[in-house]
Amino acid sequence: MFNCTDCGNESLTWKGQCDYCKAWNTLKEFKKSKSKGVKWASGEAQTLWNISNINKETNNIKIETKSGEFNTVLWGWLVQWSIVLLSGEPGIGKSTLSLQLGWWISEDIVYISGEETLTQISGRAKRLWVEWKNIGLLTENNLENIIATLEKNKSKIVILDSISVMYSNEVNGTAGSIGQVRYITEKIVEYGKQNNITFIIIGHVTKDGSLAGPKTLEHMVDTVLFFEWDKFDKLRILRSLKNRFWSSSEIWLYKMWDTGLIDIPNPGLEFISDEVDTIGSALSVTMEWTRPLVIETEALTTYSKFGYPKRSSRWINTSKLDLIIAVLGKYTPVKLENYDVYANISRGLSFSEPGLDLAVAASIISSKLGKALSKKTIYIGEISLTGKIKKVMFLERRVKEAIKMWFTEIYIPDCAWSIKDTKIKILEVKSIKDFTKYYS
Repeated sequence: MFNCTDCGNESLTWKGQCDYCKAWNTLKEFKKSKSKGVKWASGEAQTLWNISNINKETNNIKIETKSGEFNTVLWGWLVQWSIVLLSGEPGIGKSTLSLQLGWWISEDIVYISGEETLTQISGRAKRLWVEWKNIGLLTENNLENIIATLEKNKSKIVILDSISVMYSNEVNGTAGSIGQVRYITEKIVEYGKQNNITFIIIGHVTKDGSLAGPKTLEHMVDTVLFFEWDKFDKLRILRSLKNRFWSSSEIWLYKMWDTGLIDIPNPGLEFISDEVDTIGSALSVTMEWTRPLVIETEALTTYSKFGYPKRSSRWINTSKLDLIIAVLGKYTPVKLENYDVYANISRGLSFSEPGLDLAVAASIISSKLGKALSKKTIYIGEISLTGKIKKVMFLERRVKEAIKMWFTEIYIPDCAWSIKDTKIKILEVKSIKDFTKYYS
């Protein structure tokens, strides 16, 4: 057998390049010891616990922060002794978030940086107005030195920035290699659980946007948080991809300013440009996992001077736009055979869920007929190939979100709606043909 010294991958034959990590001249031969029978190493018997006998009080393991949005994505708090993996593209704000935790959390924190100097970190902290009363700073890349430092400086939270530049003397390979990342993470998880320490590990991403390192890295940690952004917008979205303690279906919305990440006062209305009735603009409520968000769809129709009309969309799937236009032409008086159609979602956010179909159709109809739609109206529904308006997931939660705001009217699929509210007018539509009667 041959072992790769970088990632630990095994191969039956020697090769110049490792099949897994693609490193050259890293395969070394090793021989397995031959044994006739299996011998189990001696061990010590452990105590079995019954769930009913375990203490259910969890207040002593909760670490709450001063950021409501950060608490939301973790379902309330950080769990002591948990291992959190934070990842995202370079420059998105991972180190900024890590420093701001010193302001949001009153517990003692050790911040370990392997990428920046003390001067760089101090400069960022001053810009973010972060007080260092509860933060101890260490610049180190070696795992053994880090563990020795933590033994002398007890803390409840340790931030490791980042796992990709750390190395251990016990493993062959360069820092960031698959073998190094796997071994270091295993030791961090073991040390954190034994010493009741919460570790926040910052990870990098690959070219395709996935988490760098072995896939087992995501399985070893308790929580995986992933940063998303638009380079032309200050908005930041933090998604919980995994959470062993609570549901992972949460997102975190922030704005990045010169002073760091700031809570958005009303995330539900962040994606609406204004409250003025506009031709070709319609509002809908979409679901980002379990969080309802009000978004604005825009459409523009212009007469085509060429034989083949153009269909173009930004942040909306082109095939979805083609489907909606085809259904409108088949089942409604709105004919678009000789019209170019352009569709867009404001603020540059991409959505593909079917609940936005009715809003996209409404914005197209509005632009074609030249009639402005009220910004106090919400459109929710999926358009089928038969022209029917179908029910969407989390419809009740979307309607309740619209009721909480200033909206006075909402279009939803015909589904025997049970909620009766005097604050909002609920209009149930069975088909796209019935929907267009409201604008004829």
